[in-house]
Amino acid sequence: MKKNFPVTSQEIEVPEGISLVSKTDLKGILTYANNAFVEISGYEQEELLGKSHNIVRHPDMPEAVFKDMWATLRSGKPWQGLIKNRCKNGDFYWVEACVVPIRRNEQTIGYMSVRQRTKPEAVAAVQKLYERVAAQGMPRILKMPSWVGIRFGMRAGTVFVALMMLAGGALGIGGLKLADAAFTRMYQEQFEPVTAVGQIEAQLNALRASMLESQLSRDNQIPTGRATSYVEQLQGHYDEIDEISDKLDGAALAASASNAPLTQALQRYIEEGRKIVHQASVGDAATASLSPATFNQLLDLERKASLTAQALRQSLSNAAQQEFAQTLERNASIRQFAVVGIALGLLIVAVVGRLFISGIVNPLNASIRQLNRIAEGDLQGKIELSGTGETAQLNHASAVMQLHLKVMLDEIALAARSIHRHCKKLNAALYEVTEHSEAQHDQVYSAIRALDAATAETRDLSERAERLLNMAQAPDETLSHEIRDLATATRLSAFGAEEVAASMHQVASLIVENRGEAQLAWQASEELMHTARELNNLVDFFEPEKQEA
Repeated sequence: MKKNFPVTSQEIEVPEGISLVSKTDLKGILTYANNAFVEISGYEQEELLGKSHNIVRHPDMPEAVFKDMWATLRSGKPWQGLIKNRCKNGDFYWVEACVVPIRRNEQTIGYMSVRQRTKPEAVAAVQKLYERVAAQGMPRILKMPSWVGIRFGMRAGTVFVALMMLAGGALGIGGLKLADAAFTRMYQEQFEPVTAVGQIEAQLNALRASMLESQLSRDNQIPTGRATSYVEQLQGHYDEIDEISDKLDGAALAASASNAPLTQALQRYIEEGRKIVHQASVGDAATASLSPATFNQLLDLERKASLTAQALRQSLSNAAQQEFAQTLERNASIRQFAVVGIALGLLIVAVVGRLFISGIVNPLNASIRQLNRIAEGDLQGKIELSGTGETAQLNHASAVMQLHLKVMLDEIALAARSIHRHCKKLNAALYEVTEHSEAQHDQVYSAIRALDAATAETRDLSERAERLLNMAQAPDETLSHEIRDLATATRLSAFGAEEVAASMHQVASLIVENRGEAQLAWQASEELMHTARELNNLVDFFEPEKQEA
């Protein structure tokens, strides 16, 4: 980077309300500099135009700052920051600079920089920052990407809400389906088998009662036909148990690996008891009643079957409780997942909403305030370059517009002051011309009057000479000749005087016309001065500080 020397410790203060404006081409060559910039730089305008803008760069400025500035400008965005510039004699001045691209037909054709006075506390803060930048380079600033904007936010928000609704719907519907499946399994695999086992236990109890009643009838010597009916009752109970066993076989959980031994044992006990009863039923009528051995066998099988049924029922109850506990746990997990998802969604909405407000809404409001200030004629307000996406583009466009209006008004004010100054000089010159015309007019008319008098006297003398000539028709030819010559000369003199008088009248007419034209020029100059004052008033409208003063 070019180092401009010499440098001094003398600081030049930029006047309040003054804008230092310069324009460059795409390579940074100065193409325009307003009077304020030329004056404070200490250079002549001819020394600046056509030179690189770094002619005013101060060696204390870190190179990284200018790299960041050029990178921002070449991306088509404005750049804003505090700059320390060097004067021709080595003095320096601090300014708040805003550099914007100059665009025509959507193409960048150059850059414009507008600088204003900055506050001392801002200078003190930026000096410390520039010291760190010079030592460590430009710090990385975390900010939202430029492609994040209102359109992206609307699309992303729509997609996020749709995904949240889909996730919530899937979670709710999936949870209901899981609950339905759990209740179906509990009904089909636990409740129905438990009911079937309970019915088998009831039949086993009825079977035991029938066996006891048969034993009592045998001990009390009840007729054989009655004993036979007891056997038939036992067969009926076993038939009922077979039907219930078929239902139990259809239960998946009852035939599962954990309950299969109990189910098989229960069916085996029932089948063995059924065979014993069947054998008892095919005997002689006299021996149709249950023998003590048969009774004991049946009672032992019934007891084993009852114990097995109780164990199976307990196993099914435990499985039902376990399934119920798992269902509750799964529902709790789904509920917890839903709560976490809702909380996470709310957190994401809050964070994104805060970023959206800080990165888009607040800059958009700042841009609206900036445009309102411009509409009110205030071009001195703070230039806002924050935001992202469409908001950043709006802020950049309003900043460029504000700076262009500012520069345009600066040039208008400069032209108005120049017009006013030249009009004053023109008025003074026209006043002198008018005064001289009046004096010449008076002098010419005095000469005309004197010439008219001389012409009249010459005419009278000519007439008198003619009369004398007529009277001198004497024989003295010499006198007559002299008188004739005198008359001729007098007549010629009178004719010449008349021509001179006519010329003098023409000169007087021209002087009168010049005086009228000078008065018209004076009026035009006054109108031009009025126009210059109107331009100044227009410029003052965009400078509220001057209006308040």
